[in-house]
Amino acid sequence: MRYLFSDWKKISSKIRKSHRVFLFFDYDGTLTPIVSRPELARISPKVKNLIRKLKKNPRFIVAIISGRSLKNVKNMVGVKGLIYAGNHGLEIEEIGYKILKPKGASTKNLLNKIELHLKNELRYIKGVIVEDKGCTLSIHFRLVSSRKKDLVKNVFARVVKPYVISKKIRISAGKMVLEVRPGIDWDKGRAVQYLLRRHKKVLPVYLGDDATDRDAFRAIKKRGVSVFVGKPGKAIKADYFLKSPREVEKFIKRLST
Repeated sequence: MRYLFSDWKKISSKIRKSHRVFLFFDYDGTLTPIVSRPELARISPKVKNLIRKLKKNPRFIVAIISGRSLKNVKNMVGVKGLIYAGNHGLEIEEIGYKILKPKGASTKNLLNKIELHLKNELRYIKGVIVEDKGCTLSIHFRLVSSRKKDLVKNVFARVVKPYVISKKIRISAGKMVLEVRPGIDWDKGRAVQYLLRRHKKVLPVYLGDDATDRDAFRAIKKRGVSVFVGKPGKAIKADYFLKSPREVEKFIKRLST
């Protein structure tokens, strides 16, 4: 994995030569820094204006793909006319029209049952946040004391185990978050592939910082440009890396000028 700005001449040339560029951005940790509580991750006015500028350029298609619910990520970004994908691509909206909710994505009754069970088991651990996102559940434990983080993971594993075995749900982990998803074969990579089938002859460029973004990196391998945001590691199969959301802002600025 190479540092993106070290290869900027090559990348910028590739972008310039492309008829259209499809830009995919994760939200938390990519457009905004990781913070203690999800509601505090506010996109800066500067980044928001840069994204608006990109959207006005007909050469670019801009999508935000987040683990947040569709409604929440739309509110957090607040830029009209973008493609928004929430719940890791289980909900996709393009220009005001919901265009996708895969079959099997609606498991509300089951998720409610698991949510109540988790809240009951975790209620004694200070700092745990159980978030209902409609199609998925997130258990945030960034605010939990370091000596009890493993306890949260163990309780979570015990509660969800029978549902995982029966393939009613899938689970995943991110940065200080554990997630429950419907038991269907769908992720950010599948969402990216779906959108690329709708928008042909484009150069896909995906920026993300978390384990859930690896599916998207794989989806565009040898076809586009994948950029990991954060400290590079061997397990992360991206083409390039940027060090922080601040460098993502710098990248967007270069594209918009």
